[in-house]
Amino acid sequence: MTARKLSISVPPEVEETIKAAAAEEGKPVSAWLAEAAVEKAQAAAAHAAGRAAARELITEYEAEQGPLPDESRQRARQFMMDAGLLDDDNWQTAG
Repeated sequence: MTARKLSISVPPEVEETIKAAAAEEGKPVSAWLAEAAVEKAQAAAAHAAGRAAARELITEYEAEQGPLPDESRQRARQFMMDAGLLDDDNWQTAG
């Protein structure tokens, strides 16, 4: 696998945390950071897929049943916020 070099800046306390975690796992810092970045990217993709699936389900429901009642929409919104799939800044209504 071809590797590309990146440069990052972190506060000193974060540097020490990263170095300690990498050492504990017996990995070079660059390998540990690359693995952490992949995990973060995969989690972001999973959250995006979850949000998209929820919007699709709501759209399908509304196409068959009519508009989702406000109370149900608010419960769904709260569930997604509690699950970490949504925050107040990116809430969008379906439809």
